[in-house]
Amino acid sequence: MKRDEDRKRRFRYYTLNFSGHKARTTIVTMTLAVAAFAIITGILSVQLIAGAGQKGIAGRILHSISGQSLGTMLSQEIPMFASSVPAAKTAEANPYPKGIANMLLYVFTDIDTTNPLTLLGYQIPGMAVADFKLLTPDPAYDTPPSDHDFGELPPNLNPKPREKVEPVKSDKPQVYVYHSHNRESFLPDIGKTNPSLAYDGKKNIEQAGKWLLGELQTAGIQGMQTTEDYWQFPFEDAYDFSRKTVEKVLGEQQDLKLVYDIHRDAGEREATTRKVNGEDYAAVYWIVGGGNPNYKKNAEVATKLDGYLKQMYPGLSRGVWARPYNANFDTRYNQDLSPNMVLIEIGGPYNTLAEVERTSKALAKVTEAYLKELAQADSGVKVEEVPAQK
Repeated sequence: MKRDEDRKRRFRYYTLNFSGHKARTTIVTMTLAVAAFAIITGILSVQLIAGAGQKGIAGRILHSISGQSLGTMLSQEIPMFASSVPAAKTAEANPYPKGIANMLLYVFTDIDTTNPLTLLGYQIPGMAVADFKLLTPDPAYDTPPSDHDFGELPPNLNPKPREKVEPVKSDKPQVYVYHSHNRESFLPDIGKTNPSLAYDGKKNIEQAGKWLLGELQTAGIQGMQTTEDYWQFPFEDAYDFSRKTVEKVLGEQQDLKLVYDIHRDAGEREATTRKVNGEDYAAVYWIVGGGNPNYKKNAEVATKLDGYLKQMYPGLSRGVWARPYNANFDTRYNQDLSPNMVLIEIGGPYNTLAEVERTSKALAKVTEAYLKELAQADSGVKVEEVPAQK
């Protein structure tokens, strides 16, 4: 008898009754929660595998948070974790607000609690472009690039497949030109007046690349161009698809010194046109992508090119602008693939192809001067000053 009492004290038996309404409700709720978690995890995984890029919630969370950024955020919440996090190489390497809560708010809404402009941008027209940072201070550069080419989507144009456009080819190119938004066009040349419809399969920004490379060829500098039609894909996916092209070219061409992604801006004619030696030219923006490990080198290259442009064609440049990380779309502009890559905006929808041609040939002269400086630096020869063009 005493032994039985000792066993009862040492071992307690519990009976779970699942027949009650409360118990069944709890079980069903837990089952649904687990199922929902599994479904959401599966969807996120599928989007990642399918190349969701940085669009949507899945892309923002899975693609945009680097190991460095995640480690830094965790170290802010767990001090002991800080010692194991390597220091960021550049200021752009960790573009997120401090703290996990602030980071999540930024990922889902683009609102940075430490930067009021990110909130004002949703309420005050024009403030949304305030996150462009001018890297070449100049009173004349008071207008940032239009936000249209970097996030706002054009209307669904339902473009028809076009005939293949023959690109510029070369055996050992030093300069590579491509166009992520290849159908960006110019209203006077396509017979339209609505800037929202300034897109064309033939008369478009790709011609700027041909003129630039043709001028370089005359100077004995080889270059190449790709003319893939990314317009057949969703506009917001253009950089994802052009990225595949760029990766392939960079893997095959080992002698490249410069890579240009040439676009057209979306501003008014007054803002995108400059007078040089009595003729109208399409103005030039140099764009550097943030959230990018090559940021400093990209900015250095763009600033050097801009210096030559201002020296040789005074007034044609609209400056070098950097775009910090944005959770809505990829602001790296593929520049993380090469430290020698720059995005160039030439003119706007109200410019003409003739004006774009003048600017493209001017950029070829600028590129030639830059490459000459590189060659002289490699050989130890003193760089000569380049005179203004007449």
